[in-house]
Amino acid sequence: MSVACENLEREFAAWLGVRGAVATGFGRGALWLALEVAEVSGGEVAVPELICAQVAEAVRRAGARPVFYPVRRDLTVDAEEFEAALTPRTRAAIVVHFWGRVLPAIEELAEICRRRGIFCLEDCALALGAAAGGRRAGTFGAAAVFSFTKSDWCYGGGMVTSDSESYLGRLRTLREQQQRARARLAFGYGLLRRVDYAANRPRWCAVASLAGPILQDLIFATSQDFYSQGRMDVTMPEIAARRALRILRDLQPTAWRRRGIVLRLRDILGDHAEILLWPQLDPGETFAFLPLLVRPGGVEKKSALDLVKAADRHAVTLRLVWPAYQPAEPGQSREALAWWAEHLAILEVNPNLRAREVERIGKTLSRLVEKL
Repeated sequence: MSVACENLEREFAAWLGVRGAVATGFGRGALWLALEVAEVSGGEVAVPELICAQVAEAVRRAGARPVFYPVRRDLTVDAEEFEAALTPRTRAAIVVHFWGRVLPAIEELAEICRRRGIFCLEDCALALGAAAGGRRAGTFGAAAVFSFTKSDWCYGGGMVTSDSESYLGRLRTLREQQQRARARLAFGYGLLRRVDYAANRPRWCAVASLAGPILQDLIFATSQDFYSQGRMDVTMPEIAARRALRILRDLQPTAWRRRGIVLRLRDILGDHAEILLWPQLDPGETFAFLPLLVRPGGVEKKSALDLVKAADRHAVTLRLVWPAYQPAEPGQSREALAWWAEHLAILEVNPNLRAREVERIGKTLSRLVEKL
């Protein structure tokens, strides 16, 4: 491991308040490593119904079968429904903090897992820096996984954390056995993510939309897309560690800037703030994402996809959730996934947005809500 990786692990563990942290190449690699060391092979892993395909892929790679539990439309989980999905074969449960907010029932879900002897793994990829009741996301379960690419841009970069010395030791041993640092892949991934991240600003939206596909073809000419290479890498290159350190050290001021942007957007929306899934902004949120709930009320039924396309024509980048572009896994409720695909869009909040860009985004959303 490089000095930068060692520094990142030490600073991350101290920041989170846990005994140790183990850096990996990608967030998906962190998830696979965490499950592999939890010895889930041959059993089942409880996974939320609203989840990307890469999580189920990591579960299967660790030798287990994903079994899904329901997620409510406000992105909360009912403890009774969660427990009902657990079986005698359940070895672990993945609990996800969605889009920058600590899952409200996390303490209750973690306690259910402890009582039943099930490994509780927090997926904090979308909630780096989120907190609730004075506790950070990643401090409730037996272990947690993080990603440095979901709420910022980085050259890959995942992290597994835990308070168990024996678990941390096994993580490091397995990582050493899988050592394969691919700096070129990480650099290419970082360039593409940086362009993708720039697209969240109206002033760069058009340029980024054109540059992204061109860069992808130049860097990953032999692959379908850049997600198809190195997804489960467990070695973090030094270039990723240095960038991740900067992200970690800037987390608090970045969250303050984002909170100011989101508050201004809510003010601009005014009566149209109903499009916000969470209109009451929780002070523990990271404000890296703004979930938008499409509630079609006009004669023409508009979907989240319609909103995304309309916003793009005004240089405002919105994103669809996974069910809109990934096939359902065996056992997932197609009805629930269809609802998410139709009703939920995400605004990724770039902390570098200027006042004029914030005004443009807010006024564009306000006009579009009137047509829903």
